[in-house]
Amino acid sequence: MPCSKLPAMESLERESVRSLYEQAADRLRSHFMGMRPGERVPTEAELTRFFQVGRSTIRKALQRLVEEGLLVRSPGKGTFIARAVPCIIHSIDRVSAFMDTFRRNGEDVRTQMIDFGWLGREVPLPEKLRDWPRPVLRFDRLYVLRGIPHAVARVCLPYTIGNHISSADVESTPVYRMLREKFAQEPMGSEFLVSCEQPPKNISDLLEVSPSTSLLVLERITRDASGNPLEYTTHFLRPDIYRLSVHLGEEGLVSEN
Repeated sequence: MPCSKLPAMESLERESVRSLYEQAADRLRSHFMGMRPGERVPTEAELTRFFQVGRSTIRKALQRLVEEGLLVRSPGKGTFIARAVPCIIHSIDRVSAFMDTFRRNGEDVRTQMIDFGWLGREVPLPEKLRDWPRPVLRFDRLYVLRGIPHAVARVCLPYTIGNHISSADVESTPVYRMLREKFAQEPMGSEFLVSCEQPPKNISDLLEVSPSTSLLVLERITRDASGNPLEYTTHFLRPDIYRLSVHLGEEGLVSEN
């Protein structure tokens, strides 16, 4: 008995050179693209009966659509049409707060403090921060846009600054603004390291991605006018949402002689 949620579709071609799961994925893709984000799709059992194929065939077809970003699985609940994700272009060629990216685009981003505590010497820091006295203050901030969690910023501050900061301070005030207003410290330069890494499980859970998903990881060290590090932030960014932008003027070009 065909599933009531699926209209009549072309039957699978058993003699085709294309595999059955690829054909099923094609037909389902066309149908699902007409459904609303968040709408639940038929179960594997329903689709197995509809197409008259083995369950492994349907599982592979649905997995392909998950990998394409059309579907999202929720353990224990089912498979759903994925929400349309925003596209965020973050510039790393200027000294500016992470939140400035959203303000420039007129986006209303919600933030949530996840963790707030102190790190001893058992937790390594980059070699460039070896002179920071311990303990070091670290807190995590989750960013949510249009209901979609898209970034986690893990901020570390030296003891000389962190000792004068409360969780209420960092929950309500961006780091750069706090450095300027509370400590009269003007961020004068930043250096970035970009990589692609599998996140810790708590980060993948926060961003609602699989632990096997590689995230875009942006490490930033901000310095004052004397070159002393003011803060160290690791941004864990969803690669399906973020793009990094760098603009080079003439002074950034190197001619070949």
